[in-house]
Amino acid sequence: MLQTLLISSLLVLLRMSLGWAQVPIQDNFDAVKFQGIWYIVGAVSDDQSFQDSKDDMKMPMVLVTLLANGDLDVKFGYPTPDGGCQKIDTTFSKGAVDGQFSNPAMAQIDIRVPFTDYKNFAVVYFETQKGDMRNVWLQLYVRVPELFPEGAQKMQLLAPRVGLNPSQGAMLPKSDQCAAVLSQPPKHNKWCVKASCDVHSL
Repeated sequence: MLQTLLISSLLVLLRMSLGWAQVPIQDNFDAVKFQGIWYIVGAVSDDQSFQDSKDDMKMPMVLVTLLANGDLDVKFGYPTPDGGCQKIDTTFSKGAVDGQFSNPAMAQIDIRVPFTDYKNFAVVYFETQKGDMRNVWLQLYVRVPELFPEGAQKMQLLAPRVGLNPSQGAMLPKSDQCAAVLSQPPKHNKWCVKASCDVHSL
């Protein structure tokens, strides 16, 4: 009996490891096209803090700017319960493969863009490691604050491959609390590729 349980546990772990190892990356990922404003309309994760707060969360905004060295400057705007907006500035460090990044400052050891059409949606994968605790996330980014069916479908199909299930996810309601905090780069420099790029309202 014990041997059967051990074998079953090992098989589960093996399937999960294979799922993580097989997380795809968008073919010919183009960081220039990935820049700009995104809205996070949905997320799924096994992170307990997310599970505890997901029912009260509203739709965050993200501003992505490509830096000269290939890293991404990423600014997040999270609506707060008091009607404000918490802004977080961070950097996604470019990995060995286009479309793969890491962010040690936030314990994100693997960040990938498995799917995107750049104009409408992107599915973004995060793997975090805090001590012995390992968690995975999938987030659905969209260019306008509406659910994009193709992106939602791709995230739903990818979720079980990384050990997640629908009950661990949430669709995030609209919020304009961060609209004034995050804004597009200047129109004359839509796809800024300089580290010193001027981003207004930040």
